[in-house]
Amino acid sequence: MKEAPLVSVIIPAYNHELYVEEALQSAINQTYENIEFIIIDDGSKDSTAELIEKFIKENHDKNIRFIKKQNEGVCKTINKGLSLSSGDYIACLASDDKWIRDKIAEQVAFMENNKNIGLVCTDAYFTKYNQDTELKWSDYKAGMEQYFKKGIQNCNMHEVLLARPLICAVTVMLRRKIFDEIGFFDEKERGEDTDMWLRVARKYPIGYINKPLVYYRMHETNISNNKLVLIIGLFRIMRKHFKEEPLRHAPIKKIKILITLFVNIVVTRIKRMLIHYRNLKQ
Repeated sequence: MKEAPLVSVIIPAYNHELYVEEALQSAINQTYENIEFIIIDDGSKDSTAELIEKFIKENHDKNIRFIKKQNEGVCKTINKGLSLSSGDYIACLASDDKWIRDKIAEQVAFMENNKNIGLVCTDAYFTKYNQDTELKWSDYKAGMEQYFKKGIQNCNMHEVLLARPLICAVTVMLRRKIFDEIGFFDEKERGEDTDMWLRVARKYPIGYINKPLVYYRMHETNISNNKLVLIIGLFRIMRKHFKEEPLRHAPIKKIKILITLFVNIVVTRIKRMLIHYRNLKQ
């Protein structure tokens, strides 16, 4: 029988002593077995590194590699993990998020059945601090399934993702070989994940599993809380991709994308406020 593909799970960790053990447990508990775990502590100032070392001792039978380094930021930390990885597929788990048990198994099966796609993403549940909710990523990003037929894109996803950032990073699995062609995450960009999905979408079809397979945790230290920084980073990425083909000489299309992006940002903010208000009333 053909051996199951190796999956490299990269877990960047920084100051997440409240959540890191739950994140690690969700990775170890995956029903898929052929996994190498690359855990990198990015110079945490709390007890994150000590908790990771304790967890590894308790799970010494697993294929785990642990690296401690000085603080360099999440992008350089993930790239370090990529340079150490040897799997056929790559999945990254932030040390404050967690996965549902079948996440890796379902994505590997999807990728193996669709050899042409570069990445596959999924829906996600939200966790608020330590409380899991039924609130989903798709509640804010409604209609994502319209861009896919039987899980494979049915449109120009590069243009769609420029105008509507739809992909939740913790849900993504990528084919390892694509990094040999398009390179690692861009360490100059604030929104390095969005930039990567766009780079993949220019060369490969994207897949989508229309069900939540992860929990994305919301808390006060989320990078996503700094909306101004995120928006500035997003527009920097757009400017970068506007300078490249196929949009370099398409001014009208660029204007349409910018208008659509602005509308989508406003609509998403309104949806979040309405959902937050509804939750407060319950």
